[in-house]
Amino acid sequence: ISGGSLGQGLCIAVGMALGLRHRGKQALVYNSMSDGELDEGATWEAAMSASHHRLGNLICLVDLNQQQADGPSGEVMRFEPVEDKWRAFGWFVQRCDGNKLPAVVQCFDAARHHPDTGQPRVMLFDTRMGCGVPFLENRERNHFIRVDPPEWQMAIEVLDAAFALHTREHACP
Repeated sequence: ISGGSLGQGLCIAVGMALGLRHRGKQALVYNSMSDGELDEGATWEAAMSASHHRLGNLICLVDLNQQQADGPSGEVMRFEPVEDKWRAFGWFVQRCDGNKLPAVVQCFDAARHHPDTGQPRVMLFDTRMGCGVPFLENRERNHFIRVDPPEWQMAIEVLDAAFALHTREHACP
């Protein structure tokens, strides 16, 4: 499903996790959302419900990119201290740099291997839109501005150069 900014994604994920548990299925349900959805009461009601129903088969990923269509997330509706809020709702919480792949992998591994005590899990990823492409990173209101074809080519060239440099620096002697 596409939950979007209305914050319905976590609500639906809670229903899916409950349904799977009632059917005796061992599958995990993953819900991906961004910080804009933290403005919605339904998101927090779903978070409270997941903990109440002990949905250890639910993993939520939150992209904390600090951008919404209406402006910077923290200015539209302050959500920090976000870790404390999820913990208060009874979730296993991790926060990492979502632009660093090893940190993301470590978060996923910890979430998947967290003991199934019925505790839902949330991974909070601090990210920068356009990370690695300076002219995109610094663009205001990146959230809804499209990248034009010439910019795509420039971005690919910047990323290719960074990859080539990284490969040379980490090559075997």
